[in-house]
Amino acid sequence: MTWLSTKASLAAACLLAVPALPTQAAEISPQTAANMASNCFSCHGPDGRSPGTIPSLHTLTAANIDALLKQFRSGERPSTVMGRHAKGYTDEEITALAQYIGSLNK
Repeated sequence: MTWLSTKASLAAACLLAVPALPTQAAEISPQTAANMASNCFSCHGPDGRSPGTIPSLHTLTAANIDALLKQFRSGERPSTVMGRHAKGYTDEEITALAQYIGSLNK
């Protein structure tokens, strides 16, 4: 083997050793969304029905929750705590979370 073919063989072996990246994001399971929502309910009340001054979520649609969380995450909507919470979620997680909470309010 020549130096060039050895180098090419090594490069090909390295490429084969790298796992393929997924072509789309993994779907968030309803159980995972429910687990994430338990964080929300610690402040916003059981099933999003706040017993105090923190806003309730039970009157919001999934689309409202999705939009609000993304606005908090980007800083478009000012907040004290919500921006920090929202920054921890991907778009897919926010959508799953919003759909889960929105489904409880029906």
